[in-house]
Amino acid sequence: MRFTSIALAVASSTIATTALAQDPAPVATPPQTQSSMKLTYEETRIEKPPPKKEHSPDDDTILHGFRIGYGYVMNYDKPVQAFDGKSMKEEVGLRTPSHFLLGYEIVYRVVGHSWLNVLLIANGNVAGLEQSKILPSGNLLIGAELKNSFQIGVGANLSPLKGSEAHTIIAAGWTPRVGTIYTPVHVFFIPDVDGVHRMGITTGVTF
Repeated sequence: MRFTSIALAVASSTIATTALAQDPAPVATPPQTQSSMKLTYEETRIEKPPPKKEHSPDDDTILHGFRIGYGYVMNYDKPVQAFDGKSMKEEVGLRTPSHFLLGYEIVYRVVGHSWLNVLLIANGNVAGLEQSKILPSGNLLIGAELKNSFQIGVGANLSPLKGSEAHTIIAAGWTPRVGTIYTPVHVFFIPDVDGVHRMGITTGVTF
């Protein structure tokens, strides 16, 4: 009887030990903190693309447009050596020193994204239409643009007029913007060694 009780006690102890080994006590999991939840949200959220910048004409590099204007020739009836002793009036048959200008201009603008842009300008003009004359000329200038509005440039004036094929030209003006176009107003001066200077004013539209 005594041996039976001992055997039962040993068996019960063995069963209890085996149960504890097979079924360990659950380990408590710490609750998820707010910082870890925030980190998970930031890692999984989708970044929205930045808003698209609206196009501005001030960012355009190629501009072009029509020009109309008024020109004046100083001392146009003065005999000069360039025309073999004749005046410009006699050389080209001008009736008046004033004439109408019609042309087209192309501008390449190096945008500085600040207060200064660099300009390369090419234009062609026809003068004398109101006098039944076609007097072509062209200009090539390099200049600067301040605050996308005020422009100044210097370059070469070229024409097929024999004895007066090339001159220097100086030009300046203001180019206000109206919506998506510009309405430039420019003045120019073409000096001449014989005193037959040319000057004028032009306006038009640039887009």
